[in-house]
Formats: sequence, structure tokens, C-alpha cells
Amino acid sequence: MRTALVVARRSGIVLVFALVLLQPGFGERAVPTSVTDIEVLVVVDRTRSMAALDHQGGPRIHGVQQDLVALTEALPGARFGLMTFGNEVALELPFTSDSTTFTTAVETLRLEGVYDGGGSHMDRPLEDMEQVLERADEQHPDRRRIVVFVADGENTAAGEQASFAPLEDLVDGGVVLGYGTEEGARMPEADDLSEDGGYVYDESTGQDAVSRLDEENLRTIADELDIGYVHRTGPGGMEEVAADFEAGSTVDEEQAGTVQHDLTWLVGLVLLGLVLLELRSGWRALWTSHTALSPRRKEVA
Repeated sequence: MRTALVVARRSGIVLVFALVLLQPGFGERAVPTSVTDIEVLVVVDRTRSMAALDHQGGPRIHGVQQDLVALTEALPGARFGLMTFGNEVALELPFTSDSTTFTTAVETLRLEGVYDGGGSHMDRPLEDMEQVLERADEQHPDRRRIVVFVADGENTAAGEQASFAPLEDLVDGGVVLGYGTEEGARMPEADDLSEDGGYVYDESTGQDAVSRLDEENLRTIADELDIGYVHRTGPGGMEEVAADFEAGSTVDEEQAGTVQHDLTWLVGLVLLGLVLLELRSGWRALWTSHTALSPRRKEVA
């Protein structure tokens, strides 16, 4: 009978220990996600000029992609939206707190083909930006709206650039990021931006076309939006850019997940009780053996 109890107790310890490893639970409870209180609308120039080879010796767009990934990492929990403009304007990604989805959209961004555009103009996304920002204000007035405008500032299409000032009341902060140099650089013609296929040709000069940074225009856009301007020439420093947005932490009930009510602690208490019983039994057996041997030691003496 005693042996059966010992076997049952030890089998119980093994079974309960296995149950602890399974982390048992019941039902579900909501777990709110901590996010920042900002929505960041990133607007990227995808005209061919962003292929110019004057950013760390490579295409400007590669610097853009690197910087935007770094910005995402510097603003965990923020909602990002991605808009691109060239000959056409497209909202590539509505606001989302899924940073992986946003960075994937950035890393897979492709520039317009050489013959796809009709000249660049920085005000092309103006109307679409206003619509997105107004909609964001109506849906979530408690959130701050940040604009990150990414371009080289170069206008090659005819016509005067419209002012960005009408957006100022919809924008709570942000930055204009400028890419390129005043000296400018040639643009690869190949879609993969390799130089093997030659460079974009300028028929008016009979030479390779050169794209140049228009920093004055980018500063004008920044002033009209009442946000800062930063000329980007290499990696690093996006943490400082993000710090200027002054994001605060909030709890997003809409993005809340669910988990089970955890019962591991209760099963653990059962396991502890069984282990203590086993230790008590072992101690008693040891004490009994010690007591039984004591008289014999005295007789031998």
C-alpha cells in the first residue's frame, strides 16, 4: 500500500510539472496595446530625379529608404501612412501601427520609369495630402498629425508651385527631408538603378541629364508647413529628428489583443504541495533509517 502511494505521488509530480509547461488558462481577456499619440504621413518623391547618384555615392532613394526605416524604429507604436508622388499621386499605405508593413512598403518602393513622368512638381501631392489629413483629423481628433515630406525639391515641369500653407492648420509637426547636392548627379536609366544600362539622356543639351537639389524650394515648403528642414547626406541622426515630434504614449483599445486568464500559478501551487510531500516522505524515511541504526552502533561499541 505504501509503495502504491509513493508511485502515485511521484507520477502526480511528473504530470503536474508537464501541465505547468503547457501554461494552462481559460477564457480570454483584452490586452490593450501601448502606442504613441501621433500619425505620421510620409510623402515621398518617386520621380526619376530621386535616382541621382549623389547620396553617399548611390541613388538618393536608397538613402530615403534607409532613413525611413530608421525613423520607424525611432517611433515605436506610431501610426505611419505612406504617400508617393510623381506623374501620379498614390496613397500606398493608409495609417497603420504595423511597422513591419510600413517598412516593407518603403523598402519595395520603386521610382518612375524614365519615360513615365512628364516632369516633376513638388505641389502634386498637395490636394491628396489635405484630404488624408482632414480625414485623420475627423476620425481621431485626439491624435497629433505629423508630416514627413521627402524630396529633392526640383521642379522640372512648367507652372508656378502652389503654396503648402493651407495645410498648416492640419499639421502638428514634422520635417522636410532633402536629398541630393547642388552640384547634382546623373541618373541611371535602368529600372534597378544599376549603371550598366547607361544614364538618362537630356535631348536639349545632348548630354547625360543631371538632377540638382533645390534646397531653397524645400526650405520654402517647410516654412509654409511651419515644420523643420533637414538636409540628409548620410545615415544616422533620425533619432534626433523623431525626438522633435514629441510623441506621447497612449493606450489603443482598437488594437488590443486577447490572452487567456493564466492558471499556471495555481497548477504551480499543486506541484509545490506534491514536492513538499515527497520531501517529507524522504526525510521521514531517512530519519527512520538513522534511528534504526543507532542501537546497533551502541552494541558494537
